[in-house]
Amino acid sequence: MTVVSPLPHAMRPVISGRVGNIEVIPLPGVMGAEIRGLDLRRLDDHSFRILHRAYLDHLLVLLRGQQLRDGDMVAVARRFGEFELPPVTAEQVAHRGTHPEITVVSNVRVNDAPIGELGDGEVIWHSDYSFREIIAGMRMLHALEVPPAGEGANTEFRNMYATYDALPDVLKRRIHGATIKHDTAYDTNRRLRRGALPVADPRLGDGPDHPIVSTHPDTGCNSLFLGRRPRHYVNGCTLDESEALLDALWAHATQPRFGFAHAWRQGDVVLWDNRCTIHRRGAFNPAARRIMHATQVKGHKPFAAADAASRPPHPRACLHGNG
Repeated sequence: MTVVSPLPHAMRPVISGRVGNIEVIPLPGVMGAEIRGLDLRRLDDHSFRILHRAYLDHLLVLLRGQQLRDGDMVAVARRFGEFELPPVTAEQVAHRGTHPEITVVSNVRVNDAPIGELGDGEVIWHSDYSFREIIAGMRMLHALEVPPAGEGANTEFRNMYATYDALPDVLKRRIHGATIKHDTAYDTNRRLRRGALPVADPRLGDGPDHPIVSTHPDTGCNSLFLGRRPRHYVNGCTLDESEALLDALWAHATQPRFGFAHAWRQGDVVLWDNRCTIHRRGAFNPAARRIMHATQVKGHKPFAAADAASRPPHPRACLHGNG
């Protein structure tokens, strides 16, 4: 049985300002905070409480100039929950080192073989592992090598609490109680997964059903949960009705006013909550090297609280100011 939060985040200000030697600086708009004065290699219980609260309050946390080894990343991520291990591929086995919890995200090739996943092409809007019954929770990326400024490879994020809150009432009423079948066959590069069968009609695809309105188990607030766009299907609709509704929801959710684009610097660590965000990456210059290390923990099976329609918004869902 899922225990739903008693809404502490809807009833208190978000964490910001200085807490001891640590400073939490909300980013402009509706999501994100930069944390200064915290070395993740020396994360203790007190500093983790600040980090975790900032993560729930702001959905995304940025820390600059971090010099982490993979073991340091694993130690930080372990505090957030059970690991979501990356898929086993030939390149990941060859280059993952001693920590199977780490995924290499890179366009670099050695002896004409990729050292990591996702390459230099576009990675479409998505939330990680939305095609599983248990979706992803916290995701952390550490920038080891990044292209020069102007070469692309920025990562965009959107606050799905805010996208839900800003929906017209008629559309909110339409999606409460509705579910989406999440396709498992295709990845975020739009490629067919290894061993999967092509799917032309999303009604016939294989994948879990998740509610469109998702209640966060820790904050108690509602967000849109769309997963990713291609080959998904709104259960109970005709195919044309489903496509029209998904088109409308995605056009609404991906508006720039609901998030921001992060321009990476070497040493950046960004960690975010996949349960209430989506993200994408544009294509970038194939000649520019990009090496990121990532780790991720499991989230929960999405659900809508019985009183979801009457729950107050998350503080960072406000479109005016920082909450």
